[in-house]
Amino acid sequence: WQLPPATNRRVTPTHAPAPITAITCAATMRISSCHLGVCLLVTVVVVAFGSVRVAAACTGDLDCSLNGVCTTSGACACDKPWKGSACGELGFAVTPRSGKDIYNISDPHNTWNGPIIGPVDGKYHAYVPLYEAGHLFGAKTMLHGTAASVTGPYSWGVIDGIPGINPAFVVFPNASNSGKLVYSLWISGAVHVADNPNGPFTKYTGFSYPGGNPAPLYHKGAFYMTNQHTTNVYTTPSMTPGAVWTVFANISHANVPSHVVPEDPYMWVDKRGNFHIINHAYNTLEKTQCASSTVSDHFFSSDGKTWHLISGLEPYGHTVHFDDGTSQIFCTLERPNIHFDASGQMTHLSLAADLATGDEGCAPTPCVNCKYDDHAGTLVVALDV
Repeated sequence: WQLPPATNRRVTPTHAPAPITAITCAATMRISSCHLGVCLLVTVVVVAFGSVRVAAACTGDLDCSLNGVCTTSGACACDKPWKGSACGELGFAVTPRSGKDIYNISDPHNTWNGPIIGPVDGKYHAYVPLYEAGHLFGAKTMLHGTAASVTGPYSWGVIDGIPGINPAFVVFPNASNSGKLVYSLWISGAVHVADNPNGPFTKYTGFSYPGGNPAPLYHKGAFYMTNQHTTNVYTTPSMTPGAVWTVFANISHANVPSHVVPEDPYMWVDKRGNFHIINHAYNTLEKTQCASSTVSDHFFSSDGKTWHLISGLEPYGHTVHFDDGTSQIFCTLERPNIHFDASGQMTHLSLAADLATGDEGCAPTPCVNCKYDDHAGTLVVALDV
């Protein structure tokens, strides 16, 4: 979790946009620490001495982050909840206050996000590690929460015998029992399976996966995953004892801004068959004005093999508005997980949150590391769909 530093962010498209005949500066551009913006006619991006946003006409769906389509008019038509000129930003809706920390916010113990699935038989299921107060290392136990709404309120119990941090979850068809589903919890190098989201979960003997902080998915009869720093995609054809994972793709970080470190991946395949990964991303040189510090990034691929990233374009930011009229700036929001409804529509984003520190930060400690001295929890944000 300790990381190198970062400087200015820049926009570097992963493919060359076509020339245009007019200069366009997007209203959605974000500029920090800058005194001048210049629109370049050739590359069609906003250039600034600091943070920037894409402001280009599109020539293909890659220019729309594969979160929409490039129309004949040369503009991106974004799938909800994506927005922005390159469909690279998640639109947040006003979130129920119960989503601010789905665990008991008055309990001094920390949580640090985990997967939420469902509804199954009318209930959502959250699997969240519980830490001692004042700690984010060595989870104490695994919580299992159930609720009628994805934003809660949740009733909590404990899953015994599954220690570890950074869990992931995959639901997939049972190959030996047609019509049945397998519920699988991936944590600490092992996979625990059950035929019901309530458990009991049993360790699947002889099956593991490469690296830590897994982001697995099941797609067209095979398993795919990436891990902590999101440099490779791995695949294996089945969950069987002794299964071998092979490298399916390398993920280029050439367009990741200098000193920015991606981590905590979440991977999915959209309705068009495009692959996506969102990450928490951070820069340890950023110690004040945490509301504008680096917090996320987005890799995307049409085939899972060749990956793209628009440098400096972040899928989520630091501010959340709640239905009780309050808003909060979180100095860091990590471990993103996306929730989809039964139709495949993305509806919510869950995040690990520093609940105490906001824009002010905790200098000289970097914004990303204030969490180690603060109360941490699990936030569920409603998306604008």
